[in-house]
Amino acid sequence: MQYVYLAVSPSFVVGSDGYIYEGRGWMSVGAHTKGRNTVGCGVAFIGNYTAHLPSQYDMELLHHHLVKCGVSNGFLQNNFTILGHRQVVATTNCPGDSLYSEITTWEHYKVRRMLYLEM
Repeated sequence: MQYVYLAVSPSFVVGSDGYIYEGRGWMSVGAHTKGRNTVGCGVAFIGNYTAHLPSQYDMELLHHHLVKCGVSNGFLQNNFTILGHRQVVATTNCPGDSLYSEITTWEHYKVRRMLYLEM
């Protein structure tokens, strides 16, 4: 059986235009990590970040606006964990090598061996 998604799969998308777009939002289950969507919030960046990073402004949108909104409104716990998509889904290079390297330096990033799921 094939499914057709009628909305953006992740909870939020950081655009390369300086905006954060609501996909599934805080209150709906995302469709970004088959089998694990109920235990996290998915945030995607628009663009290819294999060789370069999103703009500093776009990364600050995530840190200083979306994350603070989630924590202050109770959608994220204070001790939330950040994982790269590739840590959960074996068949992707997402979020790109450059962005993944950057994510590993962020305060809430955790090195975790995850059960890979086929998408």
